[in-house]
Amino acid sequence: MDGMDHGHGMGGMASPAPPSSSMTNGTMMMHHKMMMHMTFFWGTKAEVLFSKWPGTNTGMYYVSLLFVFALAVLVEWLSHCRLIRAGGSDVICGLAQTLLHAVRVGLAYLVMLAVMSFNAGVFLVAVAGHTVGFLLFGSKVFKKKSDVDDKVSDLPPMKMDGMDHGHGMGGMASSPSSSMMDGTMMHLTFFWGTTEELLFPKWPGTNTGMYYVSLLFVFALAVLVEWLSYCRLIRAGASDVVSGLIQTLLHAIRVGLAYLVMLAVMSFNAGVFLVAVAGHAVGFLLFGSRVFKKKSDVDDKGSDLPPIL
Repeated sequence: MDGMDHGHGMGGMASPAPPSSSMTNGTMMMHHKMMMHMTFFWGTKAEVLFSKWPGTNTGMYYVSLLFVFALAVLVEWLSHCRLIRAGGSDVICGLAQTLLHAVRVGLAYLVMLAVMSFNAGVFLVAVAGHTVGFLLFGSKVFKKKSDVDDKVSDLPPMKMDGMDHGHGMGGMASSPSSSMMDGTMMHLTFFWGTTEELLFPKWPGTNTGMYYVSLLFVFALAVLVEWLSYCRLIRAGASDVVSGLIQTLLHAIRVGLAYLVMLAVMSFNAGVFLVAVAGHAVGFLLFGSRVFKKKSDVDDKGSDLPPIL
């Protein structure tokens, strides 16, 4: 994840280039005086969720990291909390569930949109927030035995849903479907082709062989996400602390890999999209479906981890 020339800052705040300019280095574009990265980069000059925030203010950048970290922790807490008392009426419980679900969905989308900045620091604190939140509220480390055996939370698990990237990001392109970046097209609608940048600057680039390597990489990531969602690595009888720490480690890895798959699919390369779906399908077939499971595994607990957020 090599850095880029961040001296010009996110958002092009120090750049005199015209608002319609889209020619930059191979990993970002500028539109209306705002830089948009499409591969990972290190740097404190970024825009996270809001225009010109944190901008070039280093202190505010670290505040933004704490903000994203807190959002991820809250998502985990809402996913595992038990605020609804037993015995309440179905209408009141249902309305409370709906409110909690709405808040959780909103916060989860904010975390996802923050990760879409491709800032490596933001990515890492998002994964760290999910990890700490799961450790505190989802794992067995801090749970009573009755809570482990009883219902886990007020809300069902939430999937990491995608966004309508065609509309959500299309307004930042100089055309409805693509933008030229130093000879490389940044697409905002699906396209076929082997010339691409995926997650990291200039990779795979124009190398056709490396493009197919990148497809295998994304396929493997998706398979690993499914395996981690259905694996059973924790032995029966292990202490709650040990089991909880292992759960937390597996959850952290799974969240990080799932975010990587999501960011790879954001390339809008049709091949990447298809291998990501294929990886999830093959992974589920092998580890989640009944095809290769013993009868005892189907009747028993499914995995060490709850479904991914």
